Amino acid sequence: MNIEELAGDEAAAARGLSELADSVEIGSAPYDRLIAGGRRRLRRRRVLSTGAAAVLVAAAVGGVAVFGGLGQKGPGVSDVAAASSAVATSEPAAAVTASATPTAPARDPFTPIRTAVAHGTAGGKEWEAWTALWPATATKEDAHRQAELIWEDRHAAIPQLPKTTQADIDRSWQPGRDQVNLYLTVDGKRQVDDTVHDAAAPGAPNLSGSGISPSGTMLGFKGGEMGSSPVVIAEARSDVAKIVITWDDGSTSEAVPVVIADSPTHWYAVAKKPGHDADTFKYLGADGAVLSTDGSWFRHS
Repeated sequence: MNIEELAGDEAAAARGLSELADSVEIGSAPYDRLIAGGRRRLRRRRVLSTGAAAVLVAAAVGGVAVFGGLGQKGPGVSDVAAASSAVATSEPAAAVTASATPTAPARDPFTPIRTAVAHGTAGGKEWEAWTALWPATATKEDAHRQAELIWEDRHAAIPQLPKTTQADIDRSWQPGRDQVNLYLTVDGKRQVDDTVHDAAAPGAPNLSGSGISPSGTMLGFKGGEMGSSPVVIAEARSDVAKIVITWDDGSTSEAVPVVIADSPTHWYAVAKKPGHDADTFKYLGADGAVLSTDGSWFRHS
């Protein structure tokens, strides 16, 4: 094709486009049709979204049915509750358990951490065994201030309690030792019979020895608050899962050690069976193995 022919084709194309443009009518924009079309598209999207949601709901319901059929449950157990928990949990059970563990309170040597260790009834009265853990102090000066606060706390229930002196602190204070005040309440009222023990703070060496239950006390008999059923509150190592007490009539009682904040020392409490002495306290591990046996509590008391 030569130059003259190419120029002729371009001119013909330009004329065609011009004629096409002249045939188009110019008017106002069709807003009504545009809005109507937009509304139709919006309705279609809503229908599609509703359908997708229905599919998801059906899938979720199907999942509940599947989880509910995984195991046979006894009467009174809700399949829905169990399935909901299973569906919502995407992490391994161990990880969920660890994340659900409450964080221990901050260690402030001037603020006690109170924990109820055990409770029960004796002579028609409700009793509770308590620990008030006062975290270890860094200096003797802080130890003296802490001792004053502990005295004020105890003095409210024991008016005749003598004050701790600076000389007492100088003789007894050791770094890395928590102070644990053990006491009872009966029908909600704190009793006069209490004691203070020291225990290893986290990371400090355990000076109580290697025994399973190296330290404790019996409360509720000095003032007769518990009558013939005083309560033992005692330490237990962290590997003790349960204490089984066998009485002289062959019957048994059980106590479970309680974690006290972040303390490596756990505590348990048990009331004496009226009219009976204890033959043995057996300290069991999580696997049921007997870790130690003690026969010193509730003997001929």
